[in-house]
Amino acid sequence: MFKYLATSMCVLLLATISKAQTSYPKFEIPVDFSFVNVHPDLPAITSFNVFGGGAAGVYNFASFIGIKADFQFYTQGTSVRNTLEHDGFPPGKLSANLTTYMFGPQFKKHSGKLQPFGEALFGTAHSNEFAQILEDEGITNKSSADSAFAMEFGGGVDYAIIPYVELRPVEVDYLLTRFGVNGTPYTGNQNNFKYSAGVNFQFGGK
Repeated sequence: MFKYLATSMCVLLLATISKAQTSYPKFEIPVDFSFVNVHPDLPAITSFNVFGGGAAGVYNFASFIGIKADFQFYTQGTSVRNTLEHDGFPPGKLSANLTTYMFGPQFKKHSGKLQPFGEALFGTAHSNEFAQILEDEGITNKSSADSAFAMEFGGGVDYAIIPYVELRPVEVDYLLTRFGVNGTPYTGNQNNFKYSAGVNFQFGGK
């Protein structure tokens, strides 16, 4: 009887462990709309908004942690263009687009209806806005294309609506970019606020 109970307990334990190991999705693909309040740290303009979105891919190698690759593209609103034109910049010249490419760990609870997550991402941001302002102010005559280090810390929550599809009502992040031009007085850190919302698709594992 003891051997039977011991064998039964081992089988049950192995089944529980096996289920736990496969109770999370192997892959996630969030698609989102994003809003970023950008702080250029420049005399010409203190802040402006860009709007856009993108997609990411997450590979989960454990039930609570995965590796995320995130790609986002944003374009300016009319307010920043109007502000700079009012300050004497050539009409229509400024094109304040922003693109980010970042990678890093994602931590997430993969159970229940509400599934909170956090992330720490590092990579590159590309914008033609900063160098154009610097050029027009006579600080530099370098190309208007500019790339910089970027990192993002934050998180949000997913709501499971149907199998393999989750609604992402909110994700809030601190987005740091370091646009600067070597050999000039400008070496700024831009402390930006980012809000995202969208849908998260899951594949494999469940």
